[in-house]
Amino acid sequence: MTARFFAFAAVSLLLAACAPAVAEEIHLDCGRSHQTVAVDVDTDRRFVQLVWEEGVAEEYRNGDAYVSGPDAAGETQKVTYAVSVDKTAVSFGQDRICATAGASGKCRDQHIRNLLDIAAGTLKYDDGGVIAVMKCAPAAPGRRF
Repeated sequence: MTARFFAFAAVSLLLAACAPAVAEEIHLDCGRSHQTVAVDVDTDRRFVQLVWEEGVAEEYRNGDAYVSGPDAAGETQKVTYAVSVDKTAVSFGQDRICATAGASGKCRDQHIRNLLDIAAGTLKYDDGGVIAVMKCAPAAPGRRF
């Protein structure tokens, strides 16, 4: 029994040592002619941070949610952040579900997604219904969260 246990433990340790690390930080600088953004991704936490050249920051953590306060028309929405990671791309955005229609009665659900294609070196960002396509390059060494 003891020999079996040690053999099992040795194989388990070997497999754990050989397994590739899944957690990764990705740091890119993206931009187009009149707009730049620093993009930081933590694949383990499924977290994306954008810092625009003006200093405005956006954060997306998969599953985080809140209920918005009423706007001028009295509409409220439940906002849930979504981040998915695969080998060559990161998709991130928001699901906005109407909670209260308000006076206009025109509240509508929205599912907004942005795509960071690491293999192609592009960021496709939904800027209020207009898709901005930006070229990306690795950030300077040393940038961290």
